[in-house]
Amino acid sequence: MKEPMDLRELVGSDLPPEELEELSRVDAMLRRVPAPPHDVPASLTQAVAAVPLERRRPTRRRFAVAVAFAVLLAALAFGIGRWTADDFTADYAVDFAPTAEAPGAAAIVEVGERDPDSGNVELVLEVSGLPKVADDEFYALWLERDGEWAATCGYFSVGEDETTVRMTVSYRFRDFDAWVISIGARDEEPPPLLAAEIPEI
Repeated sequence: MKEPMDLRELVGSDLPPEELEELSRVDAMLRRVPAPPHDVPASLTQAVAAVPLERRRPTRRRFAVAVAFAVLLAALAFGIGRWTADDFTADYAVDFAPTAEAPGAAAIVEVGERDPDSGNVELVLEVSGLPKVADDEFYALWLERDGEWAATCGYFSVGEDETTVRMTVSYRFRDFDAWVISIGARDEEPPPLLAAEIPEI
């Protein structure tokens, strides 16, 4: 190790002895500190490189995965809700007979148990083969009395295959003669497409 320079050559000879002694002590301490390495250790370089300088933006792939996961959760929630809420119990079912207006049509209505609190009855109608109607037209399920339209259960549209429709009504079915499905235009007295007698229950 190189011998330290005389401090008097740096600070001059007029420095008080006690200050010169203190400077000498500090100089000796600093010289005992090891010199820094010539090269930065690889481990330190890797550690510094691993520190993120800024928050990375989500990539398109991460965004797509997040969206797909959200859609999956929504579908599961919807399916579980439908599964837990689908507690329909049919009290009885009625088959419809097609008329000459819709010879290839078929339908069945399941009548649920009457709610003792509200008095309402849930209906589940399954229908297929109805003739096509215009985009602004629809079908109706209604009740007939003495050969005339007496009460409406609901209106619906159909798909390509079998369609299931749920309705809720409060009628006493024994007050009517038949179920009827037709194009939904009561004022024009549409011809029945399917019909079924109401059973005496």
